[in-house]
Amino acid sequence: MKTALNIILVALCVTFFSCQKDDLSTGSSSITSNGILSGKIVNYVPNSIDSLKAMSYDFVGLGKVSTTGDFYIRLTIPRLSKVGKMSGITVSDTTAMIGIVDIESYLNSNYIGVLFKCNYSSDSINNNMTKSSIFTYSDKEFTEKGTHVDSGAQYNITYIYNLTFKKGWNEVVYKYSYSTAWNSVTMNKSWTNNITSDIQWHFFKSVN
Repeated sequence: MKTALNIILVALCVTFFSCQKDDLSTGSSSITSNGILSGKIVNYVPNSIDSLKAMSYDFVGLGKVSTTGDFYIRLTIPRLSKVGKMSGITVSDTTAMIGIVDIESYLNSNYIGVLFKCNYSSDSINNNMTKSSIFTYSDKEFTEKGTHVDSGAQYNITYIYNLTFKKGWNEVVYKYSYSTAWNSVTMNKSWTNNITSDIQWHFFKSVN
């Protein structure tokens, strides 16, 4: 009995410290507060991409891609909207306004796909335990913290927010995982400021 208890305690310690290690901020942000977005495309193929557009509802930035996959974009302020309310989530300033951008890829002025900073290289719907960065502009400092649970007959989704926004541009990390049983799906979605080194810039080619 004592041996079994020791095994359980060791397993719990490994799980705890593994989770802590995963949550440490081991990577650096790709964006400055005044909107300089830069990085290196890890799966870049020479002459496959020559320019990038940062898009929100409107065009907010344009950049070139070097022959080695490095890029640089200066972003303007995107269209903003109020932070939404959700039960269980505390927003320190409900008047805060935010906006996000997507990065489109081009070759010879033709749209060819998108660019994501993430920990996966395939956009398969079967991806699990994924992390990706969301580049968000905020018009003021505020925090968004708490947990919201949305449950139904065949699903259970947990939303976890642990965010601190500074005024200007921020890099937010979105984490997603799920598990399935024969008649139900359980999902966990979280948003943090913790940027880990496994999140890198990947190009995803358009299927059209």
